[in-house]
Formats: sequence, C-alpha cells, structure tokens
Amino acid sequence: MCFSKAPYLKKLGRLSILPGFFNINEPLLFGLPIVLNPALAIPFFIAPIITVLVTYLAFSTGIIPGMAYPLAVEWTVPSIFGSVILTTSLKALVLVIINFLISLGIYYPFFKAYESKLIKESMD
Repeated sequence: MCFSKAPYLKKLGRLSILPGFFNINEPLLFGLPIVLNPALAIPFFIAPIITVLVTYLAFSTGIIPGMAYPLAVEWTVPSIFGSVILTTSLKALVLVIINFLISLGIYYPFFKAYESKLIKESMD
C-alpha cells in the first residue's frame, strides 16, 4: 500500500506500518475498509486458512520444532521476534517470512483491483 498509485491507499499504508508491525491492524480493517468490502474480504478469509495449513504442516512434520515457551510472548510482539522466542528456532522466522509471502501473493491481485477501482472513482 505504501507504493500505491491511489493517494488515499498510500497514506493509509504509511500510517499503518508501525501499528501493523505490532499486530494492531484496525487501521487497515476499518480504513480500507476490509470490514465492509467484499472484494477484500475474500483474501481476508483465504490467506489465514492457507497460512495455518502451511504452519500446521511445518509443525506436524517436524520441520519447525514445537513451542518451547508457549506463554512467553504477548500478542503484540512482532511475529519475526515472537516466533523465534516461542520455538527457540530460527526456522520459525523463515516460516513467518514464507507465510508473509503467501499472504502477499493472495492479497496482491485483490488489492490491485481495489486500487484501480479507487483510481477510476477519483477520476470521475
């Protein structure tokens, strides 16, 4: 969103970086709005399902070790740090990056469609 051609999305993306890093996503949920936007609601439901399946496979196959300290991290700790603290393994960090890329790939076409719709509406 930070590199969007739509000024509103660019501003919202820049304002949402810091809260999003700490898992506070309400600016995006209500600012886009994902809550009332069926086009963005589709990836909002699909991406977590797929990333949970990938994470489950990584844990169940033993690629990522089990959680060593499941209560050691608050939900506001950034995932890149929390995953390593919880599992005591850098492999978990790689999994977080993979899940991020999967989510990015799922959201991207929907976001670009929404962006073009906003640009088209602003021209009218």
